[in-house]
Amino acid sequence: MKIYIRYLIILFLFNGILACNTNVEHDKRTIKDLAANKDVESYMDAFKGLGALTDSTQPTLPSKALEHFQYSKDLALDLVLSEPAIMQPVELSFDHQGRLWVVQYNQYPYPKGLKVESIDNFLRVKFDKTPAPPPKGIKGADKITVFEDTDGDGRFEKSTDVITGLNMVTSVTLGRGNIWVLNPPYLLAYADPDGDGFPDGDPVVHLRGFGLEDTHAVANSLQWGPDGWLYGGQGSTSTANISSAVSKNISFQGQAIWRYNTETKVFEVFSEGGGNTFNVEFDGKGHLFSGNNGSDRGPNFKQGAYYPKSLGKHGPYTNKYAFGNLSNMELQGDTRRFTHSLIRYEGGSFPSRYNGKFIALNPLLNYVQITRLESKGSTFRNVDEDRILETDDHWFRPVDLKSGPDGSVYIADWYDSRLSHVDPRDTWHKSSGRIYRLRNKNRPVSFKKFDLSKYSSEQLVELLKSNNKWFRQQALIQFGNSKDRSIIPKLVGLLESKDNPSSLEALWAINIINRLDDRTTTLALQHKNSYVRLWGVRLLGDTKRVSSTISSQLGKLASFETDPEVRSQLASTAKRLPGLDAIQILRGLLKNHDDSKDPDIPLLIWWAIESKSETDRDLIVDMFEDKSIWQKNVVKTVILKRLMQRYIMAGGDENYNSAARLIKLSPSKDLSKVLISGLNEGLRGRDILELSPELMRAIQPFQSSFFGGPLALGIQKKDVKAVNQALNIIVDDNSSIDHRRTYIKLMGQTDLPQSVPALLKVVESSKSSAALKETALQSLERYNMNEIGVRVASIYPQMRGDLGVREAAMDLFASRRNWARELLSSIENTKKISKNDVTEQVARRLKLLNDPMITKSVERIWPNLKLVASSEKNTMIAKYIKIIRSGEGDSKRGRVLFLRSCGGCHRLFKEGGDIGPDLTGYERRNINSMLLNIIDPNADIREGYVIHRVTTTDGRSLEGKILARNGDSFTLQSLNGKEITLSSKQIKEMKAQQISTMPERILDSLTEQEVKDIFSYIMK
Repeated sequence: MKIYIRYLIILFLFNGILACNTNVEHDKRTIKDLAANKDVESYMDAFKGLGALTDSTQPTLPSKALEHFQYSKDLALDLVLSEPAIMQPVELSFDHQGRLWVVQYNQYPYPKGLKVESIDNFLRVKFDKTPAPPPKGIKGADKITVFEDTDGDGRFEKSTDVITGLNMVTSVTLGRGNIWVLNPPYLLAYADPDGDGFPDGDPVVHLRGFGLEDTHAVANSLQWGPDGWLYGGQGSTSTANISSAVSKNISFQGQAIWRYNTETKVFEVFSEGGGNTFNVEFDGKGHLFSGNNGSDRGPNFKQGAYYPKSLGKHGPYTNKYAFGNLSNMELQGDTRRFTHSLIRYEGGSFPSRYNGKFIALNPLLNYVQITRLESKGSTFRNVDEDRILETDDHWFRPVDLKSGPDGSVYIADWYDSRLSHVDPRDTWHKSSGRIYRLRNKNRPVSFKKFDLSKYSSEQLVELLKSNNKWFRQQALIQFGNSKDRSIIPKLVGLLESKDNPSSLEALWAINIINRLDDRTTTLALQHKNSYVRLWGVRLLGDTKRVSSTISSQLGKLASFETDPEVRSQLASTAKRLPGLDAIQILRGLLKNHDDSKDPDIPLLIWWAIESKSETDRDLIVDMFEDKSIWQKNVVKTVILKRLMQRYIMAGGDENYNSAARLIKLSPSKDLSKVLISGLNEGLRGRDILELSPELMRAIQPFQSSFFGGPLALGIQKKDVKAVNQALNIIVDDNSSIDHRRTYIKLMGQTDLPQSVPALLKVVESSKSSAALKETALQSLERYNMNEIGVRVASIYPQMRGDLGVREAAMDLFASRRNWARELLSSIENTKKISKNDVTEQVARRLKLLNDPMITKSVERIWPNLKLVASSEKNTMIAKYIKIIRSGEGDSKRGRVLFLRSCGGCHRLFKEGGDIGPDLTGYERRNINSMLLNIIDPNADIREGYVIHRVTTTDGRSLEGKILARNGDSFTLQSLNGKEITLSSKQIKEMKAQQISTMPERILDSLTEQEVKDIFSYIMK
C-alpha cells in the first residue's frame, strides 16, 4: 500500500512539472524548415499573428483545474482525463461498448514531411506534395486512443493507443465492420470485423481529395446519419476534389456538410456554406446542425441547400445559378464570436430544463452555453439562456463535446493559451489537453459495462425506445452492421402504430436494413407523425427514382401537407427526382401553400426548379401555363426573376426561347417587369443583340425598360439636378436595380468625377448585386484617382467570388499604372490577392503599361510570360511531334481539354469563343503547321485578330480587337469578350500589337496523354 501511495505521489508531481514547466516537442518545425522557397520563408517570418496567440502564462495544474470553474447548481463537473494521458484532443466519441475514443491532433499544424510551397494572407498554404496514405506515408505524431472504465466507477483507467503514426487525423468512428478514420486528404477504413476496436490490417482508402490548405479547417467530424450514410464536415478555408470508387472529382471550396454511402461508394455534398463547419450533430428527429465559428449557432442544414459563405475568401458555390442562400438560424442572445461545436441535449440524465436545448462551446471566451430552439416556419430560431460552465482560466479551449451512454456531457479541452490559427509559427503548447464531464449533480457516477454488438435484434428494438438519444443512434448503427431482415416485421409493426413514439426510429431501421418498399413508404407518407412523413420523403429522394404510385402520393402530399418542415423536405426531394415526379411536387407546393414568408422554403423550391430548368425545360415552362401560379407570392418574389436570369446567363437559343415563352405567358405588365428585371441581371456582359430573334420580339414592348430611366437624358446632359438625383438613387438599395445600373453605366460614359464616391460605395457594399458592382467597376475606369485602386484592392477579396466582378476588377487594375502597382503590391506584399486570379492576358496587359518597375514585378511573379526563344521553339515543336505520334489519343477527353484550354477564344465544330479564329476550317491535320501556331502564336497573327492597344485621353490603357467602326466611334472587344465603344475624341493613341492574345507555353500544363488527347480532337 505504501509503495502504491508513493507511486501516486511521484505521478502527481511528474504531471505537475509537465503541465507547468515544459512544452514537450512534437515535431515542432521552424519556418526555415517548413518553407520550400525564400519567398514563403520571408513572408512567414514577417507575418504578424492575429487573434488569441501564445502568451507567457503557464497552464493550471490538472489537480487545480476544477477550482477555476463555475457551473450550474444542478450540475457537477469532473476532470476525466488530462495530460500526459491526452494531448491536443480534437475529438471524442463513445463506441458500442461505452469506450471513450479520443483523437489526439499532435501533428497539427503542419503535416510531417511536407513543405510550404506558397501561402496567402489568410495563411492558406499549398504544400509541395500530397502525402501518401498509411501505411506508405510518412508517420506523423497523431494518434487515436481508447480509454476504458473497467470497474464502472466513472474513471477511465485503462488506455490503449489503437492507431498511431497518423499525419493530420481529425476524426474516427466505428461501423459496418470498420474503424473509419478521417485523415485528410483521405477517408480510411481499417477492417475490424469483430468490433474489438483494433485494426485487423492496413487501411483501405475510400475517399481521397480533402484539402490541407488550412489544417484548422480540414475535413472533420465523422458521424453516422439516421439514413445510414456516413457524414462529415469540411472547414471554410480548405478545398476538396473528392473521388471514391464510384464518385469522381466532386469539387467544392470549403464550408460544407458531406456524406458518403459506405455500401454504394457514392459521395455527395449534402449542403454548402454555413461557416467554418467543424462539427456534425444529428438530433433525435434527424435535424442536422454544426458549430460554425461564427456569431450564431449555425444553420439547420437542409438537403441540397446553400448557406452564408464568404465567396471572395472561400470560393463560389458549386451551383453558379444558386442566386442566393438560406440564412443561419436567427439568434437572440450572445452574438460574440464564436460557437465551435454544439449538441442538442437528449441524454435523459440532466434535469428537464436542458432537454432539447443546444449545449454550445465557446473556446474563445472560455464558456459553455445552453440555447433554446423555437420553431420558425420550417426551421428554428435560437434563444440563449444560461452559461452553464465558465472559467477564469483562459487556457480552457473546449473544441468538441458529446453526450455519452451515461447521459453526461463530455467536453474535449484543447487547453492552450493560444487558439488562433493565424500565425505561421508553431508555438502551440503540445503537451496539454483535458476532458471534462458535466453530469447531473443528483445522480451518482456509474458506468455499466455493455456490448451492443452482442445484443439481439429484439434487444436493439427496445433500445430504439430509450430516453437517451445515444442508445437510439447506436442501435441504428448495429442494425446497419447486422442487416438482420428477420426483424423487419416487428419494425413495421412499430411504424404502423400511429401513436408509437418510436415509429421514426423504426422507419430509419427498416431503411438501413433493407431500404423501403412501396408499402413501407406509403405507411410513412400517410403517417400521423410529421417527422415520419418528412423522412419518408427524404429517403425517397435518396433513391432518385420512385414508382408511379409513390409519385402520385408525393404530389398529393405536396398539395395537402400542413407541416412546413415536411414541405421544405418535399422541395429538397424534388431537386433529386426525375422531372415528371418533381413537377408534381412543385405544382402542389406552389399552388396550395403560401410559403413566401418561410425562411427556407422559397429558395428550396427555386433550387428544385433550377435543377430542371434545362433538362426538363418544357415541363418547367408548361407549369406557367396555369395562370393561377403566377399569382403566388413565392413565384412573384423569388422564382420568376431567378428563372429568367438563369436562362439568360446560360445562353443559347433554347434558353432564350424558353425566356421568350415566359414573357409571352406573363398575365400582367407588373409580372412582365419582374421577368425583364431578371433578364437585365442575366445580361451582364452581353449585348442585347445576342438574344434570339424570338426573345427579341418578346421584349420589344419593353425596350424602354432596358435603355434607361427617367433621369438618363439629364445625366447625359450633365444636368446638376438630374445627376444629383441619380447619385442618390445609385446608392439607395431600395431603388430599382434597372435604374441604378443604367445610371451607374452612364456615369462611366459621361465625364462626372463627382460620381466616384457613389460608385465606390456600390462596389464596397455587401448589399450590391454582382451586376451593379461589375458595372460600377467598369465606370470607375474612367476616373484617374489613386484612391480607386487602393479601395478596390482592399475590397477585392470579398467580391472575387463572382467571375464578372473579378474580371471587371482586373480590367480596372490593368487600365492604369497606379492601379496596376496597387494590384502587384497586393499580390507580392500583403498577399491579399492571389496571383492565380490574374489571367495571362491581364498579366501581359500589365507589361504593356510600359513601366519598368511594373514589368519587373510581372516577370518576377509570372516568369513564364517571357517570350520563348527561337531555339527553344524548335525544340518544343520536335518534342510535341514525337509525343503526338507516340500513341493514340482519346478525342472525347480531348474535346473537354480543348473547351477548357482553348475554347474561351477559339471555336471548333460550332463550340467555343470568337476572340480568336474559328479553327474548323484550318488545315488541322498538318501537325507542323498547327504546332507552329500554338508554340509561336506571334509568328502569324491572322487578319482581323490583331490586338490594338488604345490609350485614352483620360489616361486609360485598353486592349482589344476592333469589331466595328461606325462614324467616329470604335468598338473594341476586350480580351475577356466585353465590348467597349469609344469616340475618336476619347482616343489619344491606337496601336496594333505584334503579340497575339494567345499565350505561349499553353501545352506545358498538359501531360503527354492530354497532349495526345487534345490533338486527337483538333485533328479529327
